[in-house]
Amino acid sequence: MSLATLVIASRRDIAAQNIANELSRTHEFSPVEGEADLSRHEDIFLKHVESEGIRTSTVDLPSGVDCVIFASQHRSESNEPTLTVHWPGNCTSNSDMGGKPKTLSYTSPPRSRAALLTLDKLREEHKLNYAVSLEATHHGPTELDVPTLFVEIGSTEREWRDPHAISAASEAIWTAATAPAQGTPAVGFGGGHYCNKQSAAVRTKGFAFSHILSKYFFDEYDERIVLAAFEKTRGERCHTAVLDWKGIRGPERRLLLETLKEKNIDIVRL
Repeated sequence: MSLATLVIASRRDIAAQNIANELSRTHEFSPVEGEADLSRHEDIFLKHVESEGIRTSTVDLPSGVDCVIFASQHRSESNEPTLTVHWPGNCTSNSDMGGKPKTLSYTSPPRSRAALLTLDKLREEHKLNYAVSLEATHHGPTELDVPTLFVEIGSTEREWRDPHAISAASEAIWTAATAPAQGTPAVGFGGGHYCNKQSAAVRTKGFAFSHILSKYFFDEYDERIVLAAFEKTRGERCHTAVLDWKGIRGPERRLLLETLKEKNIDIVRL
């Protein structure tokens, strides 16, 4: 049985619906007989849901699906135009934005790498004045049994309706689903919510990131979450930690290094 990908678009999400429509238009999805709100193109399925993406904790996966990708809007206080990629999960006991407390999704690092590099490429082609980056692990859902990726357009309705941004996000999802980009699988640590150093490491050092636990994770440090970030990585074994060295306070960095060294995890300093 060939493996397949399910793309999910919330009907409550303007950007998600626009991305889904662009996918359907450019790749000629056809309705799946007997399945409401589900269409497919070869091994790629597209499903519309009534729930918010971050709260879509259960979904019937079509046979053979080994990854879910959410098309999504992104919001930020700065309202900066952005195109972002991240894995969902709650690194602390706070689960106000869906998912379960202290629970991470499964990941497939080559898919996030493919999505980021595609967004880079199309930003240049379309001359988009958008920031492109990985985001740290945050929000739900955390309950799906397959790797779960978010590709997002931010940060206002103007960007959610921008045809060029929609096209870029659509192609990033398509590439992540059909042509994962192999790299050294790694878990990231430190830095802010927008993972500038880890994003640069994808572009210039060949890394493919699983979860990225930002500096905010260390306010409620839990070794179990550190280990889960590696264990939840599917595909090639992940045994590399990439640290934004200055993006982690000294005492917290020492605590993390103790955990990583005890588990014989390779450590890369950025």
